[in-house]
Amino acid sequence: MTRHRARRQPAGKCALLLSMLLLTDGVLARSVLAEDDRIPKVSPAPQDAQQGWPSLQNLLNLPDWINLELDWTAEPMGGSNPSVNPAGAAAWMQQVVISSEFSRGLNKPTAQWQEFDHWKLALQLSSFSGNPNLNLDLGAAFPLQTTAHPVGLWLTEASLQRSAGQGNVTLKAGLLPLNPSFIENPSLDSYIHSALNNTLNLLIPGLPINPFVAPGAEVHWRPAASHEIRIGNYWLDSGTALASMLGVDPGQPDVRGTLQIVQWNLSRLPGSRTVADPIQSRQGPISRQLPPPLLQLGAFSTTASSDLAPAAANQGVYGSLTVPATLPLGLDNRLWVALSNGFNAEANPFPLFVAGGWLNQGLIPGRPLDVLAFGFGRTSFSPQLSPGTFEAVLELNYAISINAQLTVQPVIQWIANPGGGNAGPSAWAGGLQINLSL
Repeated sequence: MTRHRARRQPAGKCALLLSMLLLTDGVLARSVLAEDDRIPKVSPAPQDAQQGWPSLQNLLNLPDWINLELDWTAEPMGGSNPSVNPAGAAAWMQQVVISSEFSRGLNKPTAQWQEFDHWKLALQLSSFSGNPNLNLDLGAAFPLQTTAHPVGLWLTEASLQRSAGQGNVTLKAGLLPLNPSFIENPSLDSYIHSALNNTLNLLIPGLPINPFVAPGAEVHWRPAASHEIRIGNYWLDSGTALASMLGVDPGQPDVRGTLQIVQWNLSRLPGSRTVADPIQSRQGPISRQLPPPLLQLGAFSTTASSDLAPAAANQGVYGSLTVPATLPLGLDNRLWVALSNGFNAEANPFPLFVAGGWLNQGLIPGRPLDVLAFGFGRTSFSPQLSPGTFEAVLELNYAISINAQLTVQPVIQWIANPGGGNAGPSAWAGGLQINLSL
């Protein structure tokens, strides 16, 4: 029987085949790696405050076209002025705000909006309780607390709005306050003294500074992503009646007249792009708590009269600037300055206000979401309307973020020349602000 031997492959061909397999494997491996490199890498979510409790929206299981929020703020404070109240004085003020919005577009992407989705009804009620007169007990002209307003229930907004969506014009009409939707600077929200946490201390009688409202109309036009022009007109005749309609004694006379106001906002400033991204740290990205850079310039004109004063014109300009600062302290820093200047001292009780401050995030290691705020404000008195000269405040506070809904903010204030009379020493005050949002 003839036996057939298996043919033996030459050694050179085996080596060549092995080399081709190895080469092919390497090419495939590099191809797979190249594909992996093209897959976008998902960045971890920045560290942010966690939700502490269910929101009012979720508790009531409201439909998508309703947005309901409740905000509670308490400000227990005390202080001393040796020349007025050597034993000291203390007061507790608190505020409850219920805000509601009604719109079919509330929970829709703006790209999917139809015309009806742009329109929104907004209603807000605010209740104040406690003792709003701590500043008077310490001889100071301006309230030491943000919540120090006449006690009772206020209607603080009732408006119809057309949101811009992906357009560039927002319209508002109804019973409106000037702040927070018009001239309030977000940097000033970090402070507690009313001269700092306010609309640049514009205290002309009759102006609809929250909680006061007046019938008005606003147009917000954004010609470019970084520019916004706001124009507003308010009718002041019913401001006092609206404040007292729910039983509040607003403490101001009836005012008759109108207010015209215009403001330009610029958000594209040096450092804007850098601070638009989360803070990078060894523990991962951290959400920024400080406001973005912003320049605001505005002007107003009002002609008003009351039972206590004849008709008089009041014009003025105002502005503020917030910029990022590179400092070797904490994780993020902002510096800000602000000014309001009235041209009619015979009708404006406080014609000049200048202020500035520093905001810092993450100063204390292990507390990346806390914010320290240091601010100074000086208000000049009208020589025609007051015997005083000026009152100034220096404030230092530290906002402790408990969770996304609860913040505790210890504060200390130094009031120079309280009451503006140049007659006594400075006053001191300290306390807390506790804020809960649901």
